[in-house]
Amino acid sequence: MGGGTQATAEDVKRANRRLYDAVADRYESLDGRRDASLTAWIRSVLAELAAAHGSGVLLDLGSGSGLVTRTGRSIFGRTIALDLSPAILAAAGSVADHRIAADTDWLPIADATVDVVTCFAVMHHLYDGGRLAREVARVLKPGGVFWSDHDMDSAFYRRFRWPLAGYRRLRGADRKYAEAAADVIDERDYAMAEYRENGVDAARVVDELRAAGLCPRATFHWFGLSPLTNHLFGRRPRPRGWAPILSVRASRPV
Repeated sequence: MGGGTQATAEDVKRANRRLYDAVADRYESLDGRRDASLTAWIRSVLAELAAAHGSGVLLDLGSGSGLVTRTGRSIFGRTIALDLSPAILAAAGSVADHRIAADTDWLPIADATVDVVTCFAVMHHLYDGGRLAREVARVLKPGGVFWSDHDMDSAFYRRFRWPLAGYRRLRGADRKYAEAAADVIDERDYAMAEYRENGVDAARVVDELRAAGLCPRATFHWFGLSPLTNHLFGRRPRPRGWAPILSVRASRPV
């Protein structure tokens, strides 16, 4: 976590809930990076996953304003949006067939009932991904798949930490969120909510998913950050450390 602040799992969960409850009605405008090209790309990935692993049930963890479930409703028979923040689910409206306010550590979903579990730009908010991995493995059907994307890999951060510091200063996401929720959160809350802002360790994520009984594969790419990076780098995977975004697919053996 940035700044080296000590935290517990409950601290991190509480901070995320407070932050996203506070900005629920402004989340999309605060994020500012979700455009038609990103939506089209997510739709193509979901269609690919549904064709390969089943199109019955889509469960999106950390669903926020419903980008993934909204995109996947025409592909899957049933969609479930799950988020820690009740307010952001309420503000999202009818973005899924079911909306559930719950903790990813304890999914209120029956065993082996989900075809595809997604987790988009969520892993860096988590204190520990091991519990999520075990819960994902539990709820996936045999042959189902987990897809996580749009979290920064720690190897990229280590290689480019100084340019990233400049980019973050220019973008000012921390300031935007802090100003939008100034009456509810403080700097420590924001730091807790962005618990792994300096990158998610791809090797550790793969190990946690494998330990849970899944078959994971990690790749790294640039797509979806901005029109400029989309043009420069496209969707082609890059070696670890040379692309910021960690993408993981992990299937449950049949």
